[in-house]
Amino acid sequence: MYNFDSGGVQRLFAQIIESLSTTDNHETVVNEILFAICTHFRFGCGFVYEADHTHTLILKERFSATRAMELPHSFSLEEQMDPADLQDLLANSFFYKDARSSSRLDIFDANTIMLTAIKNQEGVPIGLVGMMDRRRNILSADDQAVDAAKTVLNLLANHIKLHIYQRNLQFTEKSLVDILNNTGVDVYVTDFYTHEILYANESMAAPYGGVRAMLGKKCWDVLYFDKTAPCEDCPQKKMVFDENGRSLDTVSKDYRRPIDGNWIRVLSSAFRWVDGRLVHVISSIDISENKRNEATIAHLANYDALTNLPNRRKLEQDCDEILIHAAAANSRVYLVFFDLDKFKALNDTMGHHIGDQLLAEVGKVLQENPYTKDHVYRYGGDEFVAILPDAARARVQEVVDFLIDRFSRPWDLKTVSPVCRTSIGVACFPDDAGSQSDLLEKADAMMYKAKQTAPGTAVFASPE
Repeated sequence: MYNFDSGGVQRLFAQIIESLSTTDNHETVVNEILFAICTHFRFGCGFVYEADHTHTLILKERFSATRAMELPHSFSLEEQMDPADLQDLLANSFFYKDARSSSRLDIFDANTIMLTAIKNQEGVPIGLVGMMDRRRNILSADDQAVDAAKTVLNLLANHIKLHIYQRNLQFTEKSLVDILNNTGVDVYVTDFYTHEILYANESMAAPYGGVRAMLGKKCWDVLYFDKTAPCEDCPQKKMVFDENGRSLDTVSKDYRRPIDGNWIRVLSSAFRWVDGRLVHVISSIDISENKRNEATIAHLANYDALTNLPNRRKLEQDCDEILIHAAAANSRVYLVFFDLDKFKALNDTMGHHIGDQLLAEVGKVLQENPYTKDHVYRYGGDEFVAILPDAARARVQEVVDFLIDRFSRPWDLKTVSPVCRTSIGVACFPDDAGSQSDLLEKADAMMYKAKQTAPGTAVFASPE
């Protein structure tokens, strides 16, 4: 039977505090304290349980004076503890029973037991510290003895609680790091005002020599070759903040990364860092494949598959824009409309595959020649259009002469070398027409006039 000894309790406190102040590992410290308190209060066994994610209590550390003092490896308080005893424990974070009480904690089969619950902020048990003995009643009815044991257990419980929080914090940090390293998104964080890089995940840092190579440096020193100051279009300059210093929206931009030429989409926002400072968080993802797909779709929508020339849809879009600029600049735009004479007869006699080869070769020549390469289009079938913005009449005549000359000579195809001349119609904005559709219609009419009167020649809507 234990009898209260104030001097002995003070020495026990000093011993526990000394153990807690050492640099020994957690398990060693806890085992030393369990041995000390069980020896002092003459309990046969001391223990520490910690809860897992299912709230099951798992035995972590124990001291036992004899091998007979076996403990359950795990249990659930709700399933194993008397409801009244559990309520007492949760309400007071302390539970004491001995053989003189009306009930006992059956799971430990103890004559005397003392428990201190470790609870989180929501009041959920995350651990249990206690002493028990199956041989006899240990403590006298002296409240001082019970209070002393309670205080000592609370001291150990606080140490266990701090350890649990630190461990969970480490697990949380590692989990967040693992998540950020496996999201497929590049992330880095900079001081909002100094632009010093505080964090980078592995995928972000890989092209720049790894995480260590980025930390502590200015973002422009790492990301660019030719910058010595923040970017002129730095997204943080566009941010709007609430009263708590958090950005109200996310700023987005696309740019081409200098280190490899890939297209990157960047999302920027701001929040408070772990030390309270305002930081700029930048997440980015490689959208090069998206850009290539967009370019492919745009090409398919705006370019002819056979000749690789811009199609009629692109012609109408470009012509509208060119005419708007010409009207603002009070300049002229010439539109040259031409087709292949007797192309239908060639298809009928030599076959459509020869006709396709001829159209492809025509497209190649038109793209390569300086007279036509900038604004030439396949209008449809064997019809083509060249737009000549802000061009002198003499320049237009050079283009017409080139077309007539080239189409008067044979086209060297795979098996044949047909000759297919061209008839040309020319109209001028604003002299002959004031809109894109009228200009096309006028030039088309001039082409048919040339075909009817003198195939293989050109007709200008304004002969002068």
